Amino acid sequence: MTRTPARWATWGLLGAWTLHDLEEAVTMPGWTQRVADDLDLRGLAVVGHLVRRTRTEVWTAIALVGVPFAVAAAEGARTGGRSALYQGALLGYGLHAISHIGGTVTARAYTPGLVTTPVLVAGFSIATAAELVQRRVPLHPATTAVAMALGACVPLSHVIARRILRHRIRLPWRPRAA
Repeated sequence: MTRTPARWATWGLLGAWTLHDLEEAVTMPGWTQRVADDLDLRGLAVVGHLVRRTRTEVWTAIALVGVPFAVAAAEGARTGGRSALYQGALLGYGLHAISHIGGTVTARAYTPGLVTTPVLVAGFSIATAAELVQRRVPLHPATTAVAMALGACVPLSHVIARRILRHRIRLPWRPRAA
């Protein structure tokens, strides 16, 4: 017989994601500016332009990603952790710790989100997975597919944010109309 997981395991996903993404929102604009400036100096201005993010773009992209995470947490609470959306969000959130650690090792410097990754991403995800196993919540068959789809939401959110805000942002060049 399965028991409902503790509330922290479902709504905690939204809380952990929010705190983690606050770190990213505060640090990403300056970090992308420094990385883009370095790329510009190396003669890679086009790549630098793609990397550079304004504060408004970052906050907009994070808000866009927040929507499916809020829905996933609510679905997790509603279904007792059985929802494919909740389990996929939890899996993807936990696995994205690898990209934070890997990016930092590769860059040999701080990258946005690193400080909160050990506790709020990896730690929370491991503790929650243990809670779901202890409560005998079955793994939904679509969990991996949902995690992959949600993973695609992150770069897509940045593209959408840039498109939405294009008229408000001074670009060194204007993209051609399609």
